[in-house]
Amino acid sequence: MSERLPASFKQELTNGLQSALGSDLVAVYLYGSAVVGGFVANVSDVDLLVVTQLDLDAAVAERLEAFHSEFVKRHPGWDDRLELVYVGLDTLARFGAGGALGVISPGEPFHLRDGVELWVSNFYLVRETGVTLFGPPPADTIPPVTWAEFLTEIRRYADEVRSRNLRSATPGNRAYCVLTMCRALATIRTDRSCSKQEGAALVRSWMPEWAWLIDESERCRLSRGRSGLADDRVTDAAVSFVALVGDAIQTGSRDTLSSPEGE
Repeated sequence: MSERLPASFKQELTNGLQSALGSDLVAVYLYGSAVVGGFVANVSDVDLLVVTQLDLDAAVAERLEAFHSEFVKRHPGWDDRLELVYVGLDTLARFGAGGALGVISPGEPFHLRDGVELWVSNFYLVRETGVTLFGPPPADTIPPVTWAEFLTEIRRYADEVRSRNLRSATPGNRAYCVLTMCRALATIRTDRSCSKQEGAALVRSWMPEWAWLIDESERCRLSRGRSGLADDRVTDAAVSFVALVGDAIQTGSRDTLSSPEGE
């Protein structure tokens, strides 16, 4: 686990969740870059799966929204960097059948929504690599997810990213899409899960003519969207890159893809 996420920080998050949820809290799992590597201080999100006894209702959702707001007030550096998924124990046990969950993520305020089945890749990662901050181990609450199911979800999400309107997106969102597609392609080609940084490095080596765009996307991410990926030429390149990598992900093509003139 990355030492850049202090034990006191994790404990404060867990204590806050216990206070907001009381006896309804079943488990809290940390996963993502803070566990498997690639965590960047002041940039990376913190990813938590929170399992509750029951699906969230409006009253509980209001308490959680207040908890998130107060936490960010105390830690403004974590504003727009918390990614928490809340799911009821029974819904999690049969997530393939669908159901509701609560979500807060960068650029997306806390809300309740349907579509728990769309989080299968998160459940896979938590079950395989997650660290328990509270409650039983992940295998006790999350049903098995096969590698094939994980890859199916990676392809589905990549297809959804490919369909986004990158021309109207913020530079930070463009960078996210470029790096997410790198990670998806690397995961599928290497047959193992990897971080955005690993994915970027691999795709840079496979497709060196696109290295300039990947580099600019990483710089934009490190600036939290404040620099890079803003002019029309780079935006056009990002649109082309995401479409081409999306095609490679769906077809399994290993052909080297060509790019326009870079920097």
